[in-house]
Amino acid sequence: MIFFMLFIVPIGLVSCSNKPALDKRIGFGLASKADANFWAAELGAEWYFDWGTKELSNSSKLEYWQTIRVNQDGYSPSKEKIIAITNKYHGYTWIIGNEPDNKFQDNTTPDKYAQIYHELYYLIKSNDPSAKIAIAGVSQPTPARLIYLDSVLQTYKTLYGEDMPIDWWNIHAYVLREEKDSWGADIPVGVQIAHGQLYEISHHGDLEIFQNNLINFRKWMKDKGYQQTPLAITEFGILLPADFGFSPEFIADYLYESSEWLINYQNEEIGYPEDENRIVQKFAWFSLSDPNFQDSNLANLHQSTLTPIGESFRLFSSINKD
Repeated sequence: MIFFMLFIVPIGLVSCSNKPALDKRIGFGLASKADANFWAAELGAEWYFDWGTKELSNSSKLEYWQTIRVNQDGYSPSKEKIIAITNKYHGYTWIIGNEPDNKFQDNTTPDKYAQIYHELYYLIKSNDPSAKIAIAGVSQPTPARLIYLDSVLQTYKTLYGEDMPIDWWNIHAYVLREEKDSWGADIPVGVQIAHGQLYEISHHGDLEIFQNNLINFRKWMKDKGYQQTPLAITEFGILLPADFGFSPEFIADYLYESSEWLINYQNEEIGYPEDENRIVQKFAWFSLSDPNFQDSNLANLHQSTLTPIGESFRLFSSINKD
């Protein structure tokens, strides 16, 4: 989500005995209070997350990912709450942070993020070895954000003497300008550059840029030794409204075309071998309903109906659902 102007025996890198499941690919972010099961059934969605944590049993029908929010001072919920959930409910995927690179979100430096990730990774794994840990999704897979992630990985290796153990790589896949005091995602926290990608508003819904950024991110993952790790996109979509040229028809088409590419694109050089070399294993549209970004909502909660974007989601899932 972007706002305009994330004493224990070490566990080796990607060494869990049970690998992450590759079903339930099609999902959504739940940004407003709503019945996730009802709307998943309406949409044909298979998984969701809501930027928070829940105390509930795993569902065999609708997968839920837990999210721990991070900041420069620590994380939320508390250590005690996390332990309580992991002791009682096993097998969840836990996302550690939400856009720590973004000053409008978790606003955490790379060094601090690496330290928090290390603490939470081993805290969760010690209480639930079956849990999966997903790194926070940075705002978008651009060179500027890769500098942030490079620093996270290097800090982790320096402090703890091992490569950062990650069960799920995670990314947010927007196309946003990277410039101080402008629209978009600003400069990554803790990264000393004048600017990143100077995308124009017209680029925001450019599918070619969206695709190339994800291909380049998978190349980067391979270079860093993570080709054998699955990749989830926990946010993608159109954040700008119709006044900027993004009509409901445009957004509905963008959802369908981007989702078709995500579920089908394969690349033998950089893809995930366990998934027929697809580069992306799961993806979640932003979002079901968010009052700050209403143009891309999948549902009208007040009327209990799907929007044109939601209808496009339902059509896509009816054809492509596992």
